[in-house]
Amino acid sequence: MSTKTQESRVDVVIRLMALIILGFGGALVYYTYTNATAPGMAPSIVPVYYGVGILLFVVGLLGVVAKFR
Repeated sequence: MSTKTQESRVDVVIRLMALIILGFGGALVYYTYTNATAPGMAPSIVPVYYGVGILLFVVGLLGVVAKFR
């Protein structure tokens, strides 16, 4: 197996993990948006969920578009 093939496989795995993180962050933001006024969700925790979801979304997006060398 050549080094180029190994690098491309690592690149694919990293991008796949970044897509999973991107999806999880987007789902967390969507869940928080749709259930922000639900009786079980404390209003003081909603900004924390938004912050974590947006952070995961941005990190996943950076992982998807990053160039690895």
